[in-house]
Amino acid sequence: MSQIPLMREQIKMSETAVDMHSHVILEVGLPGDTWKYCIERQSLADKSEWFRALLTGDMAPPPSDPPPTISLQYVEKRAFDHLLRYICGDQVHFHSISTARATLDAAHSYLCPGLAKMAVDYMIKNLSSTNVLSIYHGLTLYSINEADELGQILSAPPLPGDDAIEIAVACTRLLNACLGVIDSVADDVLRQEGFEELTIQEVGRLARRDELKLGKETILFNALEKWSASECRRHGIEPTPNNKRDALSDDIWYSVRYLLMTDREFIEGPMASGILSSGESAAIVAKILGHNKHQETAQNSHIIPCRLIATPRNRKSSVVKSKSIMKPGKKECDDNKKNRRKECASQGQRACARVGDLVIRALACVFD
Repeated sequence: MSQIPLMREQIKMSETAVDMHSHVILEVGLPGDTWKYCIERQSLADKSEWFRALLTGDMAPPPSDPPPTISLQYVEKRAFDHLLRYICGDQVHFHSISTARATLDAAHSYLCPGLAKMAVDYMIKNLSSTNVLSIYHGLTLYSINEADELGQILSAPPLPGDDAIEIAVACTRLLNACLGVIDSVADDVLRQEGFEELTIQEVGRLARRDELKLGKETILFNALEKWSASECRRHGIEPTPNNKRDALSDDIWYSVRYLLMTDREFIEGPMASGILSSGESAAIVAKILGHNKHQETAQNSHIIPCRLIATPRNRKSSVVKSKSIMKPGKKECDDNKKNRRKECASQGQRACARVGDLVIRALACVFD
């Protein structure tokens, strides 16, 4: 363990007589990996209301020589070092995302909005696809979730001294920046192991986003399946298809836009996983293939076709690209129509052969 006298008064302790009864030792960090600070109580209490309650309030330890030790195991040691430096007016420099994120936690716990804003600014500046999930995890607890409430707060900025609101506004700014990065590189982010460490609320929030730029909806389904398997293991449960299904609500499972999959993607992915029931799988396959009779049967058997979303997720880049394409001339349009007729005819022949193959494969998956 490191003995780190942060405050200047402690540097002179060996040169002048100091009343140790006025001091306290703060031991910060996890057991076995802590830093210690020998601090004069009143000097720190004058700078922070939170420390005033901790060091001089009714619950403060009585004076003694040697000074009493207060253990703060819930604070990361480097984050606490930044907190003390900021409170004492020293400069704070971040060198890693992990320390900045831990410092934001400390600033939130000790109601220090200035330090929170510094940490937020550093993380926004250094956001990337590789660190965004570590920042996003737990951030919703600090941010303002309702857009209307956020609009009211921003239209009428918090009064000076309203520390909690100032921190919430800063964290909401960081949360929106994280969601922007996740949306833009969703395929990469959803494949990361860090996705499995998110809370169920965080997973649901991402899965429902219209702005996710997914290459394929199977990427989201695979991410949800991995998360549910990890959740089973966290509770000591075998990750069977039924247990994985129960780990997430139907609302989250149906945030996957199965109707945007090809028949092959659905059969070899969600259907083969066993997470969806055979009835659900049959109903979804029927919708993908456009079989109306199967749709009616599914509705009568209380499957959930009404939850199936066929609307593509928002892809602004593809819209912009389409506007830049010039309209074809008349001759080109006529040629295109002829080609489409030929293609439709050939597709119809291939579809007849494919339907029979799909039925056999679907039945094999259901009864395997």
